[in-house]
Amino acid sequence: MSKDYKYVGKRKDIATVRDIRAYELNAVWLGVPLLLLMENAGKGIADYIKYRMNGDVQDKEVYIFVGKGGNGGDGLVAARHLASMGAKVFIILVYRENEIEHPDTRFNLNIIKHMDRSVKLLRLDAINEPLKSDILIDAMLGVGVKGKPREPIASAIKLFNESEGFKVAVDVPTGVDPDTGHVAGMAVKADVTITFHKIKPGLIRAREYVGEVIVVDIGIPPEAEIYVGPGDVKVKVPRKPIDAHKGVGGRIVVIGGSELYTGAPALAAMASLRTGADLAFVLAPQRVANIIASYSPNIISYGFKGEYFTEEVVDEVLGYVEKLRPHSVVIGPGLGLNESTKTFTLSVLKDLVQRNDIKGIVVDADALKHLAGANIDLRGKVVLTPHRRELSILLNLDVEEELQDRIQKCILASKTYNAITLLKGHIDVICYGEDYRLNKTGTPAMSVGGTGDVLSGIIASLIARGVNLYEAAQIAAYINGRAGELATNTLGERITATDLLDYVPKVFIEAENMH
Repeated sequence: MSKDYKYVGKRKDIATVRDIRAYELNAVWLGVPLLLLMENAGKGIADYIKYRMNGDVQDKEVYIFVGKGGNGGDGLVAARHLASMGAKVFIILVYRENEIEHPDTRFNLNIIKHMDRSVKLLRLDAINEPLKSDILIDAMLGVGVKGKPREPIASAIKLFNESEGFKVAVDVPTGVDPDTGHVAGMAVKADVTITFHKIKPGLIRAREYVGEVIVVDIGIPPEAEIYVGPGDVKVKVPRKPIDAHKGVGGRIVVIGGSELYTGAPALAAMASLRTGADLAFVLAPQRVANIIASYSPNIISYGFKGEYFTEEVVDEVLGYVEKLRPHSVVIGPGLGLNESTKTFTLSVLKDLVQRNDIKGIVVDADALKHLAGANIDLRGKVVLTPHRRELSILLNLDVEEELQDRIQKCILASKTYNAITLLKGHIDVICYGEDYRLNKTGTPAMSVGGTGDVLSGIIASLIARGVNLYEAAQIAAYINGRAGELATNTLGERITATDLLDYVPKVFIEAENMH
């Protein structure tokens, strides 16, 4: 058989378990059911084993240890395919049938139960001595390991390791932490680990348990990684703990507003609250602060003298930032383009990026124009949110509508300013250095004013809740666009930015309900 076995070594890069989970759910969003991914995984296991057995598994004895989650389902699919290839297949159920949790695993077990001539089902507690077979497959936990193995997994690991045969682990050897490689107590020792889509970091660090690593493609579309999706929302945004108290969800400060623009900072503040922040403060010129206070009792506003921000109030504003102890800051909505406001903006920004207690800063709207050409190292602590014209100002370069040019210019801006850059458009581009992702949610109806302010508030809230800046920018772009889609589905093209606020929580609910 050719050594160019098509499933070997096709994906060399590494992904954590949460990244893989996000990609799987994004694949579902794109129309690929998890059941199909499980089918591809199981078929990939069987095909590799056939390859490893020199193309013939006829009459080979195969024992598959099956757990109650998705990993067990992969093993059950492999059992069906190996049986069809002529192998003598025995499935050892580590748990009782009624304990099997994963719906797709139950689906495949029901198929196996009808295969009563080619596959034999055994109970773990009915086996009293080590096995002697040609092939042993560990499909017990995979990436689902949590701490020291408990019964019945501990007994199953012991039996597996003491048995004779060529030992194959599915995705990750049971007992090995897929991200760290740590083994708490005991773990399966495999000759080969067949992992899916990408290598998990723990496989590199636990080679004595892992053996040879084979990567199998299971049909996750590249777009599930390239485009941000609901999987990113579900997997990467933490939920509030059961003992949450005021402030745990994050404190946000929005610095913005001027005599002409009162709504922008209020929209950013309200969006942060709708995204899960506990407290949203707005620092604005006095008249603007009074108006914002009338918009919603949920926003806490502080006013400063003057019709717009000037360098005279820099120290006072920074004093309030010190007092309010925000986790993240938005600066820019409604600031205006007064020259003295530019001096104010740059002075405040220089101070904010030096503060270790602030997780991240979102620079939006007029503050982007103030920043253009300024010699400030943003230290990777800032998310810039320009549209195409604003990016042209930041770079002093033309930015074309064509996507590839927008990607290249987004990367250039990120490198130039040492910041995450979210280039807004019909397809959003989110960059950090050379890395980038795309977002395609949104509708033409979102051309209405204020949707960018909502986006800034969402980013700030996600940062405050513990999401890293790059992922916060990605996820916020998806949430903002999806909220616009849901609003448009109900209201048509006659939506406003405030309509988006009502749909932001629904985007979270939609993502959380994915399986």
